[in-house]
Amino acid sequence: MKKKFKVIVDTDPGVDDTNALIYLLNDPQFDIKLFTIANGNINIDHATRNICHILDIFNKDIPVVKGYEKRLGNNTEDATFMHGKEGLGNYQPPKTTKHKPKKVEAADAMYDILKQNPKEVTLIVLGPHTNVAHLLMKHPDSKDLIKNILMMGGAPNGKRSDPNHKSFNIRTDAPAFKITVDSKIPTIMCPSSIGSDESYFTESQVEEIKNTNIIGKFLAKTYETYWEPGYKDKRITTNDIVTAYYLIYPRFYKTKRADIEVDTEKDIGKTFAHYNKKGTFKIVVGVKRNKIQKMLFKKLKELGKIEITDKTFLKNMES
Repeated sequence: MKKKFKVIVDTDPGVDDTNALIYLLNDPQFDIKLFTIANGNINIDHATRNICHILDIFNKDIPVVKGYEKRLGNNTEDATFMHGKEGLGNYQPPKTTKHKPKKVEAADAMYDILKQNPKEVTLIVLGPHTNVAHLLMKHPDSKDLIKNILMMGGAPNGKRSDPNHKSFNIRTDAPAFKITVDSKIPTIMCPSSIGSDESYFTESQVEEIKNTNIIGKFLAKTYETYWEPGYKDKRITTNDIVTAYYLIYPRFYKTKRADIEVDTEKDIGKTFAHYNKKGTFKIVVGVKRNKIQKMLFKKLKELGKIEITDKTFLKNMES
């Protein structure tokens, strides 16, 4: 029997988040205890609706809690220019969903799960760290209850298209991320460059995804607005899904230990890695692209076996 991993997923869906969430929801090795929604890629209400719609599609009952709309920092930036106003590219989600978010404060919802499962839960953080910061501020003892953090974001080495790149998930709430850093919780960081420079999907792979099954067709529809800017070729970044699967397949990843520093005053959101063997962070510095992609395509084919009865989704995919 394969090992199960208890997780809380903090996310801002978002095209890349939605891609990851579809896989995680249907992978029995992820024991998802809670979704908390961050104010990141898109309007937080739209992001909350999106995860509820995904739960409708796959008929999954996992609690959802809308997080904190106000960031700790002053950055009000979003990424609707890539994700679309509704957050799912050229796929139009419904205005209402069967699944509804629970009316509870995100920090309290996360804390309750951690209290019930001390040192057993990984926080998978796919957006800005606002919700995590509130958890650590409101419940300081939570840092001793969290097994570890697996996060997408940070750019200590920039990326090929921009050596001075500042990761969206960090710069949009740098003070919140500093709280994560200062907590000294063991953290695995998968920087922006991994999804954009190493494990991306090519244009021909997106066509293959589209033709695999109805889930692939859905993903390709979300990708239509999501081509990564700044590169000569057309590519789709795989930031969030590649981050999440570190938990299951760490052998596909090369990491180096470091202590992380984040600038919250001048070059806000810039991350610096101070590599040393005793560092609190494990930074992903390389991946086995072929093995990761082979795994993802195999799992995509398996998703085609799922019977989907959600009428809204099926109608949208016919149009």
